[in-house]
Amino acid sequence: MKVSFTGRSSQIGEYFQGDYNFCSYDLFDSSTWTPLVYSDVVFLLLPKHKDTLDGTKKLILRLMDSSVKHIIKIGSLGPWRLIHNQIDTFIKESGIAYTSFDIAPLMNNIFTEQYIAEHNTLLDYRGGSPAPYLDPRCLASAIEQSVDNDNHKNRNYRCTGNTQYTISQVKDILNSTGFAVDKVETTSNQVLHDLKDTNDQLLMTKIGERYTTEGWFPPVSNDLKENFNTNARTLEKFISEDRHIFSKQFLDDKSL
Repeated sequence: MKVSFTGRSSQIGEYFQGDYNFCSYDLFDSSTWTPLVYSDVVFLLLPKHKDTLDGTKKLILRLMDSSVKHIIKIGSLGPWRLIHNQIDTFIKESGIAYTSFDIAPLMNNIFTEQYIAEHNTLLDYRGGSPAPYLDPRCLASAIEQSVDNDNHKNRNYRCTGNTQYTISQVKDILNSTGFAVDKVETTSNQVLHDLKDTNDQLLMTKIGERYTTEGWFPPVSNDLKENFNTNARTLEKFISEDRHIFSKQFLDDKSL
């Protein structure tokens, strides 16, 4: 069985343990899809882009005429779920088995999207709402367990950490682990708000604005623990154990 993984350089890429065919691909350049087309199982990491939905539909159409029998992908529990829900429906209708992991923000995201070291500033784009930050090691483990297990086919999993962290708690944890934070600044998620070209993007932007004005995020889910026997770490333990990993991601915004 040939298993192809995209996203080796992503925030979870270094947590994969298996001997997979790691391949680079451009969702918007079909000439780069060849390694995926000749696989049995494909793990897809999709970009945040205004054309992601159309690009993914074209890719799925191509995979329907290939040897691919199982697609594993990362979705979202945030505003991007509007795009991923449509993609999931398209994959279901394709007849290819799928497994979708709809995720809360990864713990790494604090360092690639929220913490601005040069200004000792922590960005809050959830309006003070707590977030159940997800341990990337748990997510990677669940993805790998789904590769060759029929029990995980045609399933959507809601993936969160075990604890809801407020922005004040994140600030205190960063300060206690050597990452100085002097102030918290309320802002919008620019990855979301820079994409206003389509109705889908406009709708996601409106939902994103609700995060800031109303403060909202999905509740803690036990899907990973119950279905994959994962043990999520606390944010403090993640920072202590994985500093060598996320410090390399610090300088590059490796988005999921």
